[in-house]
Amino acid sequence: MTFRTLPRLAAAGAIALTCTITAPANAQSITAIANGVCQGLDPTCYNDWGGRDPAANGYSVLIYSRVGETVTNPHANIAYGVQRLTELLEGADIKVTTSSDLADVQGPRQLRAYDTVIFFNTQRDTLDSAAQMALRIYVESGGGFVGIHNAFGTQYNWEWYRGLLGGTQLFDHGPNQPATVTVVNAADAATEGLPASFTVTDEFYNVFPDPQAVADINVLLAVDDSTRIAGTGGYNGHPGLYDGLHPLSWCHYYDGGRAFLTTLGHTEDIFDDANFRAHLLGGIESTMGRKPFCQGG
Repeated sequence: MTFRTLPRLAAAGAIALTCTITAPANAQSITAIANGVCQGLDPTCYNDWGGRDPAANGYSVLIYSRVGETVTNPHANIAYGVQRLTELLEGADIKVTTSSDLADVQGPRQLRAYDTVIFFNTQRDTLDSAAQMALRIYVESGGGFVGIHNAFGTQYNWEWYRGLLGGTQLFDHGPNQPATVTVVNAADAATEGLPASFTVTDEFYNVFPDPQAVADINVLLAVDDSTRIAGTGGYNGHPGLYDGLHPLSWCHYYDGGRAFLTTLGHTEDIFDDANFRAHLLGGIESTMGRKPFCQGG
C-alpha cells in the first residue's frame, strides 16, 4: 500500500516537498502523516475497550460546538443546527447532550459517557491540552467521532486531529451556492436510501491536502464541480479542483475509533434538507455501532 504525503500549501517562495511511504503488503493501513496509529478501512483498527452497554443504557452522543477564544465570526447556524440535529437524533431514540463549554470535554471519563462525540462548527483552538488528551484517549478506546463542516477548521496545529479528519483540513471555500452532490458509495449507512444525486446549497469546502491522496478513506459523497455556477475557486486561492473526485464526506477507522466526516453544514436550511439529515443520521449511527460502519469501501 502506497501513500503520497503532501505538505500544507506552501507560502509564496517556499519549496514544497513530497515523499512516498510504502507499507509492507501485509501491514495495516498507517496514516500517511506519520502519527504512528492504525488508520484506514481495516476493521482490525477498531479497539473496543468495553464499558459501553447500549442495550441496557441506550445510545448517547455529545454535540460539541465551542469556538476558539480569538474567533470573531462563528458560524451563524450553530444554534439552529444544534437544535435540528438534536431533534433528529432524539427522534431516533438517541440521548443527546449539547455543550460549548471546554470543561465538559477535559476528562476521558466525561467523554466515555458517550457512544459518539460530534464536533459541529467548532472553530480554531477549541480544545486545550487536557481536552486534547481526553479526546485522544476516548478515540483510542473505540469511541465514535463525527466532524461536521467547520470541524475541519479546528485545531490546525494538532497533527493527530488532522489525521482523525482523514489527513486534511479546511483550506478555503468559495461563495455559498447550489450544486449537485453525487453519492459515491451507496452501500454505507450514511448514504443508505439517498438518491444517486441531489442538490443542496452550501459552502463547499476546499480541503488540503486531498484526503484521497494521503489517507485510506471511504469516500461517500462528492460535489459535481461542473454544477457550481459561482465557480470552484476559494477565497484564499485554492482552485477547488481535485484529481478525480471532489470529496465532501468520508469515513475511516483511526487510532482505535470510528470517524465519520462531512464538510457540509454551513447554512440553517441544509439542516432541514431530508437528504442531508438522512446522511447525518446514518453516519452518526454507524460510528456508535448501531449500524455497520464504513461499508463498501
